[in-house]
Amino acid sequence: MTPTDRKRKSRAAARAAGITKIEVMLGSAEIERLQQLCEIRGGVRGPYTQDEYISLLIHRNWQQLQSQLAKLGNCSHCKSPLPGGCDGLLKGDARCWHTEKSKKLEL
Repeated sequence: MTPTDRKRKSRAAARAAGITKIEVMLGSAEIERLQQLCEIRGGVRGPYTQDEYISLLIHRNWQQLQSQLAKLGNCSHCKSPLPGGCDGLLKGDARCWHTEKSKKLEL
């Protein structure tokens, strides 16, 4: 099998598994930090690949968000389920969740 055939087969397998390739533009400082994070966070098993590390960050952040969302309940002002609530229509009113408390979900 030629290298081209192997690559074609690899891409087809990735597509079948629902894997999507994305590009991220990082500066030199960010690349250095990412490399260090991969090495240190990998522990005794060895460094993570950059793909593994970023995937784990997304997974852990998703878990954190789900935990935060589960605790929200309803807005004390409009009584609508959060994080949607009034969709910001009452933002500015001190009692509206979107005025201040919604910032807790931001990174």
